[in-house]
Amino acid sequence: MEPAGSMWTIGANVGYGLPMGDFKDGYDGALTVGGDACYMFTGKYGLELAAQWSKFPANADLVDALELLAGESVDANFQFMPVMVDFVAMFPMNAPVTPYLKGGVGMYFETAEVEIGGEKDSVSENDFGVNIGAGMKYAIAETTAIDIGARFHNVMTENQSTQYFTISAGVGFTF
Repeated sequence: MEPAGSMWTIGANVGYGLPMGDFKDGYDGALTVGGDACYMFTGKYGLELAAQWSKFPANADLVDALELLAGESVDANFQFMPVMVDFVAMFPMNAPVTPYLKGGVGMYFETAEVEIGGEKDSVSENDFGVNIGAGMKYAIAETTAIDIGARFHNVMTENQSTQYFTISAGVGFTF
């Protein structure tokens, strides 16, 4: 439940990222951490600025192929750090649970890291992406809520679209 006159919510979350499509062929699931700030124009609609970090480790098939090519031990991962602006639609009910939908655009900062025989190398780039998500907030106090949500990301990487799905839980503070 949102206190009267409250317009800002600041939150933090942790979760799990699942690669999809061609991206899942080379990478396993990832730990994700993030934070957000949301300004509600009304009790139902707002604008959110969010950032999230995910680190997807290379799966065994990709590592085996890289080791075969390099002739040495290999460790590889792919990291995303999107900074997103989302439109948020809340659906307040007469209960402590408030479902929501969100969606928007963002810049996805990407880094591919490879360590071959103890020597590290990385390549970074930035790509535009879109996301859509849903979740629910459960009020545990007048200005504090537990937030459980999921979000689909579509990153327009060079020559393909890279997709992944995140599930997260966090806490938000309204003032």
